[in-house]
Amino acid sequence: MNNFSTTFFVFFVCISFSVKSQSFDTPESITFDEATDSYYISNIGSGEILKIDKTGKKTSFVSGYTSFLGVKLHDGVIYSAEDNKSGDDFIRGFDVSTGKLVFSLSIPNTKQLNDIEFDNKENLYVSDREGHIIYKVSISDASYETLDDTINTPNGLYFDNKKNRLLVCNTIDKSVVYAIDIESKKTTLVVKTNYPHLDGITMDKDGLLYLTSWSIDWKNSILLKYEGKEFTEIATNSNGMADIEYNQKTNAIDIAQLFDNSILHFNLLNKKK
Repeated sequence: MNNFSTTFFVFFVCISFSVKSQSFDTPESITFDEATDSYYISNIGSGEILKIDKTGKKTSFVSGYTSFLGVKLHDGVIYSAEDNKSGDDFIRGFDVSTGKLVFSLSIPNTKQLNDIEFDNKENLYVSDREGHIIYKVSISDASYETLDDTINTPNGLYFDNKKNRLLVCNTIDKSVVYAIDIESKKTTLVVKTNYPHLDGITMDKDGLLYLTSWSIDWKNSILLKYEGKEFTEIATNSNGMADIEYNQKTNAIDIAQLFDNSILHFNLLNKKK
């Protein structure tokens, strides 16, 4: 799709809004709480997780940490990957109602814990992008193991419940999407791409994949849809589209935008029956 077509498409289809404030400091990841219609956004720059309630009011949910990247709501707890920079990284979990720390796990020798995902058996998965490892964490006893150490710079994670597999995209010049079978730990190729630096990955209710890709120079980003073995560029900007999550309640792709210090809600078209 050429630049004009992409711009035209976004103008009419991306019924979205950005929420800007000085309290955003390089937002990297976003997750949604359907029970309260609230968003939780991680800040790389300030070591903070922000909450935006259904009225649009923004408050500090958690602060005082080093640098948060991936963030995910699961069973009443907001989990996030803390990139400690000066030492081992942590997985932190905070009660969604109180903000109290209820889970903390340090994984030694990590370089940059990044995205977080859950399966349907209370297992957490986290990518160490710079360490080239994906860890599987048992929430019940705070134990962990290596799920995969063969993928170069694993970044975005998505659990495909129907096929019991973890989808992984990586961050190289020509990025790749992989699938890891949860039971066998076998890693297979889903698709090779010509897009650099894939970051976020998610799936909508129809089973279509959406990914974000950064340009080689990291100045621009693209929101991609993967359907029928083909990629379509459905949004392009210089705002730094990073991690993404499909919001089933609003039928939108929620995106944290690093450079613009904002979040973007990209509404998807309803398919005609």
